[in-house]
Amino acid sequence: MLIESAVVIDYKSGIAKVKCQSQSACGSCAAKASCGSSVLSELAGEQEHIFQVETITPVSIGQRVEIGLPERSLLQSVSLVYVLPLLVILLSTFIGSQLFSHELLLALFILVCTATTFIGVRFYSQKLNKKSAFQPILIRVLN
Repeated sequence: MLIESAVVIDYKSGIAKVKCQSQSACGSCAAKASCGSSVLSELAGEQEHIFQVETITPVSIGQRVEIGLPERSLLQSVSLVYVLPLLVILLSTFIGSQLFSHELLLALFILVCTATTFIGVRFYSQKLNKKSAFQPILIRVLN
């Protein structure tokens, strides 16, 4: 289970809205001054993520809590967002090269297949967000 600390920003009838910050390891790295990843993370700024978490434990605004997400759901999400489009690009390149001799048509075919995949992934991920396995759970109240 992946665990992250968060702050309760709202609580109504068993549903807590929590906010957590994106963590970056770049802040404590010795090579921070010469690292491109550090510069990119600074450009992106601090990102806040807000989740709704069902809880039987009453919490109040401002309390720190730990939320968790099962690794299985994270791996499924990563596969859906990264691996599936990559496979579609490879397959559409192979199939398109057999169908089209002109490179412009091949590029257009690959683009259409990849864009269709991303649209499908977006709609499917919205369905997954409603499943309980893809929702974070409240593990414990810290203070």
